[in-house]
Amino acid sequence: MIEIILLVSSVLFIFALKLFGRPSTAHRANTFAMLAMALAVFSAFNFDFTKYDSAFYITIVVSGLLGVLISKRVQMTQMPELVGLFNGFGGGASGAIAYVELSGNSLPLSDVFVAIFSMVIGIFTFSGSLVAVMKLRGKLNNFNKKLADIFSVFLPTIILIPAVLEMDDFLIEFIILVSLIAGVIRVAVIGGADMPVVIAFLNSLSGIAAMSAGFIVNSIILIVAGALVGASGIILTLLMCAAMNRTLLDVLKGGFGGTAINNEYEKDPISTSPEDVAIQLSYAESVVIVPGYGMAVAQAQAAVKELTNTLKDKNIEVKFAIHPVAGRMPGHMNVLLAEVDIDYEDMFTLEDINSEFSTTDVVIVLGANDVVNPLARTDEDSPIYGMPILDVDLAKQVIVIKRSMSPGYAGIANPLFINENAKMLFADAKEGLENIIKSFELV
Repeated sequence: MIEIILLVSSVLFIFALKLFGRPSTAHRANTFAMLAMALAVFSAFNFDFTKYDSAFYITIVVSGLLGVLISKRVQMTQMPELVGLFNGFGGGASGAIAYVELSGNSLPLSDVFVAIFSMVIGIFTFSGSLVAVMKLRGKLNNFNKKLADIFSVFLPTIILIPAVLEMDDFLIEFIILVSLIAGVIRVAVIGGADMPVVIAFLNSLSGIAAMSAGFIVNSIILIVAGALVGASGIILTLLMCAAMNRTLLDVLKGGFGGTAINNEYEKDPISTSPEDVAIQLSYAESVVIVPGYGMAVAQAQAAVKELTNTLKDKNIEVKFAIHPVAGRMPGHMNVLLAEVDIDYEDMFTLEDINSEFSTTDVVIVLGANDVVNPLARTDEDSPIYGMPILDVDLAKQVIVIKRSMSPGYAGIANPLFINENAKMLFADAKEGLENIIKSFELV
């Protein structure tokens, strides 16, 4: 019977993963994934609910309630941090399993290596994810890259230690300490612009750690679930790297962004006002909105929805252009827009929307920078050269809503801001949109 439950749980995990591929089915995917996890947890008891004391069940209930409480209180704009924490706790749990097996059992040498691997990856993921959360919240600056490189070389060597030394408690604790430090330092050197890739990569590592722990404790469901997370996470990581035209090694080396390289402009931008933008939009037949991190910071998604409804009421076509690395995690913009019931049919990927910009009347850029920088197409010396971007500069008119002319994470000026077809509305994304909406009453 347990085998059947495990089989059903595994199938549900796979089915949920497939449904996660489309925003319109992601909600159902969550339901199937939760059911699969519930069955997986149930199978661990093997129909014997008496072998654990009351403290064990109290811990499960309290943990479940705490998870529900935290998830309900977290805003959609904070979802990257929550995902980062989940990655970290998943890795930490796998590391803890490996630690218990190493310290409490006499394992064959082959199992020792697997347990060490699981513990190193799990603890690395735990500390690295916590650092990623702090960087997402703007609480931590980039670390010294040279020191991080030293630790990157040193970390793999601890896997070989059991081959020459007897595995005792001190050695295990030493490995844990080094893994913790390595996770902190390695992630700390990576800039905020690369956080979507980092989160996807850490998610993959948490799955690999879980799969390895599953081999140690002989848990089929842990192996299956870990393998699914690990494989899907690394695929997503590579896709995100491709979207940035960078390799995973380039991302992990860090040192990208954070310092202004060239922020000089040949001329001043053309400023505009909410009233002028409202007039311009009223005469448009097609509008494309490009959400960026500025929208997330300002929590402007509700204002975006209101503007969308206002434009559609005037029979103006509205579409959303979503860059794959916009925001701080994969799908960040999609999640924020879905929160305010933006139709999935109105969201378009870079590949689907780029051919339409040349015929679009007005493009509204909300706090995006590097992902709309035309230097990626024209300047071979630019750090973002070759990165696929949204070709908004080809539109008839571009409205950039941004608080200042400050560069993005790449640290370079964006010539889009001074294009003849572009105007700057200097404002917080939420404030700017709300003022535009109010101005429609005067049009």
